[in-house]
Amino acid sequence: MQKLSKLSKNKKKYTPFLLLQMITCGIFCLWAVMGSLPTGWVYDIGAGEGKEQGQWPDNTVDLLERQEDAKDCFRSQEAVTLKGGALVECPLMRLRDVEWQGEHTARAKRVRRTVFISEYQLLSNPDAWWRKLVRIFVTGGTYNRYFLMELPDKSYLCTYFDDYLLLRNSLRREDVYPVGYMRRSTPQERQMLEGMAEKYGVNADYVLDMYRHGKMSGNTDLLLRFAVAFLGTCAICLLLDRLKSCLKAQK
Repeated sequence: MQKLSKLSKNKKKYTPFLLLQMITCGIFCLWAVMGSLPTGWVYDIGAGEGKEQGQWPDNTVDLLERQEDAKDCFRSQEAVTLKGGALVECPLMRLRDVEWQGEHTARAKRVRRTVFISEYQLLSNPDAWWRKLVRIFVTGGTYNRYFLMELPDKSYLCTYFDDYLLLRNSLRREDVYPVGYMRRSTPQERQMLEGMAEKYGVNADYVLDMYRHGKMSGNTDLLLRFAVAFLGTCAICLLLDRLKSCLKAQK
C-alpha cells in the first residue's frame, strides 16, 4: 500500500502544465542548438562594404542580370551581386564549417563511438514536409541550402549564401545579397543542378558563391547556440510560470 501511494504521488508531480513546459523547452533547445536559429548575422557584424566575397556590395560591384554572363564572370573573376528574384530551393545543403567534415570519435561510458559528418546533404524531394522539419530542428544549425535565383531575364542561376539572409530580406523592402564570385560547380553540385536543368534551364557548370567561408567556427557557433538555448529556456519557464499564476488568480 505504501509503494502504491508513493507511485501515485510521483504521477501527480507530472501535471499537464509541467509536461507542456518540458515539451516547449525541449523543442526550443532542439531548434536553438541543432536547428535553424539564425546566428550567421553575428559573424557578419563588421564585415563592411567592399568587393570581398561575403561583404556587402559597394558602388563598384556589378549587378548580374543574365545567366549567359556567368561564364564571363567566371573567367574575369569579377565581384558581382544580385538584386534578388524568385527563389527555388534546391535539394542540396553544404556544411557552413567544412572543417567538421569527416569522422569524429568520442568515448561515452567506455564505449567508443564514431560519427561521420558529410560535407553535403543530398535530399531527394525538396517539397517533402519531413524535409522542412529536419532542416528546422536538426540540420539547419550546421548546413546552408542552395537556391536557384531568378534573374531579370527570367533565367535561373544557382546561388549559395548564408541562410539567415532569407529572414533578413523578409524584414526589408528590398532584397540585398552580399558580394559573390562565380566558380565551377563541384561534382555534388553538378549532379544536383543537372537534375533541375530540364525544368529550370539552369547552367550546371557554375555557382555564384556569396558565402564568406571561414567567417565562423562550428565549435564556437555551437557554444553560442547552447548559451541561447539556456537563456531561452529560462525565459520560457518564467513566462509559463507567470501564465500559470495569472490563470490561478482568475479562478
